[in-house]
Amino acid sequence: MSLITCMILGLAALPLAGSSAALQRHGPDHAIFCALGKSKDGFDIYCPKPVLNAGWPAPYLFDRPGISIENKISILEDDFRFWPFSANVAFYWLLLSAMCNIAMRFRSLRQQQ
Repeated sequence: MSLITCMILGLAALPLAGSSAALQRHGPDHAIFCALGKSKDGFDIYCPKPVLNAGWPAPYLFDRPGISIENKISILEDDFRFWPFSANVAFYWLLLSAMCNIAMRFRSLRQQQ
């Protein structure tokens, strides 16, 4: 595979990783959504709940309760994590590269016949 093909596949992997934010789920990260009050010893009692996250296969956008709208992902207000996003780009690049290699092999087999 040529360098230009690799670069084109890398550029195609970016929007695929970005659009994977449409896949949203709760957990496993937890955040404090509310304070229930104080215990009889004077300690604060919080109610942690699983946080909404987005991205596939690795979630890279995480809801930030108290800062953004609860249970709604927004790239401007929520927690963006660079390394999981990079892992998603690498995953989609590998997937596109494999598909490109398979297509080129089928093409060369058809030309030999």
